Parts: sequence; structure tokens; C-alpha cells
Amino acid sequence: MNIRTENDIREFNAALDKCTHSVWLMGPNDEVYNMKNENEYIEGMIKLTEGHDDQLGIFTDSYEDEITMLKFFKQMAA
Repeated sequence: MNIRTENDIREFNAALDKCTHSVWLMGPNDEVYNMKNENEYIEGMIKLTEGHDDQLGIFTDSYEDEITMLKFFKQMAA
């Protein structure tokens, strides 16, 4: 997941906004950020944009949100 540009961040935020439940960014060393929480979102975005993205994963609480995030990642990979 390469979120590097302002447009990437906008598209990521649009996908998060479509999600109705929690979306978790998880990393090594028990790092967990609820991306739907403003304070944790900021910390999570710092990790994503600093280049730690190869160590991070996105997890959701619902199947519908998982589909939303998968569509975002598919678009990013294209």
C-alpha cells in the first residue's frame, strides 16, 4: 500500500468515509490505530506516509467495509 500523494490520501479518506464500522491499521509491536478515530487516524497516517506501509495492514469490523477497502486497494494497485 503506497499512500504518498495528496490524491492518495484523499482517496483513502473517501474509502474510510464509506465504511460504517471501525477500520484498523495494525503494525508490528502491537501497534493498532482505529482509523475512524481522529487522534488515532493522525498517528496512523503518519506511519503510512513515513514509509512503514510494508509493515502495516488494514482490517475491518464488517464484511461490507472490507469490500470497500479492497476496492480502494485494487484501484491503488492499478
